[in-house]
Amino acid sequence: MNLKKVFALTFVASAFAFAQQEASTENQTVSSTDQPAVVESPAPVVESAPAEGQQPEAVVESEAAPETAQVQDSASTAGTAPVAEAASAETPAADSAVADSAKPAAPEAEQQVAVAPPEAPEATPAAEVAAQPAPEPARKGPPPKTPFTVARGNAFNMVENEAAPDNVDLLLKNRLVKIAGQKFVYVEPAGEKGVVSLGNFFGAMDLSGDLGRAAVGYANFGFAAELRLSLGQIEIDDDEGKKKGSYAGDDWGLTLSKVLGGYVITASADWITFADEMNVDPKTGSKVEQRYRDLEASLILSDGPSAQKHFWSMGVAFVRHENENEVGDRVVNPDVDSRMTFVPLFNYGTPALRSERANLYLGVNSSFPITIMDPTEYTNHERGKTYKTSQYNLGVTLVPNIVSEVLLNKYVMFFGEANYEWNAIQYIWGKDTAGKNYTIKQSLTDKVNASIGTRFQYDNLVACEFALGDSFFTDTKAIFNGEGVFIKFGGFIYF
Repeated sequence: MNLKKVFALTFVASAFAFAQQEASTENQTVSSTDQPAVVESPAPVVESAPAEGQQPEAVVESEAAPETAQVQDSASTAGTAPVAEAASAETPAADSAVADSAKPAAPEAEQQVAVAPPEAPEATPAAEVAAQPAPEPARKGPPPKTPFTVARGNAFNMVENEAAPDNVDLLLKNRLVKIAGQKFVYVEPAGEKGVVSLGNFFGAMDLSGDLGRAAVGYANFGFAAELRLSLGQIEIDDDEGKKKGSYAGDDWGLTLSKVLGGYVITASADWITFADEMNVDPKTGSKVEQRYRDLEASLILSDGPSAQKHFWSMGVAFVRHENENEVGDRVVNPDVDSRMTFVPLFNYGTPALRSERANLYLGVNSSFPITIMDPTEYTNHERGKTYKTSQYNLGVTLVPNIVSEVLLNKYVMFFGEANYEWNAIQYIWGKDTAGKNYTIKQSLTDKVNASIGTRFQYDNLVACEFALGDSFFTDTKAIFNGEGVFIKFGGFIYF
C-alpha cells in the first residue's frame, strides 16, 4: 500500500473517530440537561394526587406525559447506543427512588384515580354549558349602512311602494321610528327642503303652501314624535273693529308613532289653512268669518319591524275640508265643496326579485274613499221653492306599482319606477239644485306615472339622487332652461 492510501485511510479514521466523539459529547449534554425533567415530571402528580377534587392537576399529569415521551424520543434518535443504555440504566434507579418515596401515598393516589372518572362526566356538561353562552336579545338599531339600506332621497320610491326602501318624505310622514339611529343631512334644492337627523333628534325645513314650515322631533327604537309648524297670523285692531287673518299654508301638526311588538301604530293630525282668510268683527254691522281650512287626521298600523317578505300597512284617514263664509248667522258656500272624507286604506308590497346588486319590488296601494258633501240650500225663485242639495261618493281606487334598482358599481346606482292609477269603482248619488235625484256610476283607468333616476355615491358617506322629468324627453328646450328637467333632485351626507 502506497503512502497516499495510508494517509487517506488514516485521515478518514481520524475524522470518523472525531465525529463519534462529538456526537457522544452532544448526546451526553442533552441527556444531562433533559433527563431530570423525565425523572422529576411524575413527582408533582404524585404529591398532588392525595388531595381530592383537584381535577386540574390530573390534567397537568396528562399534559406532562407527552412532553416526557417527546424528550425521550429526541434523546433516543439523537444519541448513540451507549447513551441510550446509560439513560435506561439511570431511569430505573430514579424511578425506584421515586416509587420508594411515594409508597405511603400510593393508596390515596389509587383512590384519587378511582374517584376521578365519576367526576369527569359531571364536569363535562358544565364546561359545555359555559362554552355556549345564552343567546343575546336582538339588538334594536338601524340596518347596516349599505347602498340599499341607507335613507334615500325623494327622487326614489315616489310611488310609495310598501316594500321598497324609504325616502325622506315617507320617513317623516308615517315611519318616524325608522329615523332612530340614522345620522344624515339631506338637502333638496328644487323642493326647497332640508332634513337633518342626529340619531335620535331630527329636524326638517320645507314649504307649506306659501309659508315656510319647520319640524322638530325625537325618535328611538320604540317611540317617535314630531311637531310641525308654519305660522302665518295677523291681527288688526282699529276704530272700525277687529280683524284676524291667516295666510295660506298656516299649519299646526303633530305625529306620534309607537312600536307594539312587531307592529308600528302611527297617529297624525294637521290643521292647515289652504287660502288666505280674514275674520272681521266690526263695531257696527254683521260679523264675517271665513273658513278656508283642512283638518286632517290619520291612524296607520304597519308590520314594518317584523316584515321579511310581505310588507303592509292599513288604517284610515280623515279630512274635513271647509270652504265657506259665515255672515251673521247665514253660511255661504259659493263653491259647494265643503265636505268630510273617510278613507280606509290598505297597502301591500313585496321584494319579488333580489340579487346582490339588484332588487325588484312589486306592490299595490288601495283606498276606499267615502265622501259626504255638506248640504246647501238653493232657492228657485221661478218656482218659489227652496231645495236642499246633497251628494255622496263611494269609491275604490287601486294603484299597482313597481320599483327597481340596480347597483352598476360601488359609485353608481340606477333606478326606475312606475304606477298605474285605476279608479275601479266610483258611485255618486244625491239631489241637485232643482230637487231632482241623480246617480252616477263610473270606472276609469286614469293615468300612468313613470320616472327613471340615478344615484351617485361614495363609500356611503356622500350621495346625490335625481329623477328625470318627462320634459327632459319631450321638450328639447327644457334641457337648457331647466324647466321640468328634474322631478326631484337631492343630496346626502351620511355620518
